[in-house]
Amino acid sequence: MSAFFELPQVDACVFCEMMAGRVDKGLVEETPQTLTIVNHRQFEIGQVLVIPRRHAPTLLDLTDEESDAVMRAARRVAAALVSAYAPDGITLYQNNGVASLQEVPHFHMHVVPRRKGSDWGDGPPHIAALEGDSPQLRERVQVDIDTEHEIAAHIRAEL
Repeated sequence: MSAFFELPQVDACVFCEMMAGRVDKGLVEETPQTLTIVNHRQFEIGQVLVIPRRHAPTLLDLTDEESDAVMRAARRVAAALVSAYAPDGITLYQNNGVASLQEVPHFHMHVVPRRKGSDWGDGPPHIAALEGDSPQLRERVQVDIDTEHEIAAHIRAEL
């Protein structure tokens, strides 16, 4: 429970369930403090999430060591995404609280390989929703677990 923001209400934290081995994900990398996985909703192919192992709902709930570990993991995976996908850029984003459209009440950093001219527009679809734009061109591509594993293996090969 974060003392800072209203959080999404869920029965169980999917990221904590994953770390306990109860949810299968496309695993890219594990460190003592972080887990990097393929996002099952791909705004751009190769999008991953860097997650601290300890349940910390928002950025403000992380320790200094956890925030350092998340950023180090984000840098490593960004370099791997560049090697794996040769994108035109990398976008990092992170949401805190219901008002920012945080969907899972466990901190996670999105690391997204970007391409000029993609149908993702100027940024994450939730920004369009917050700004009142029509998000129809910014839909997420839902991938199955086998595709998650393939994407994870492709990125992992570049770490």
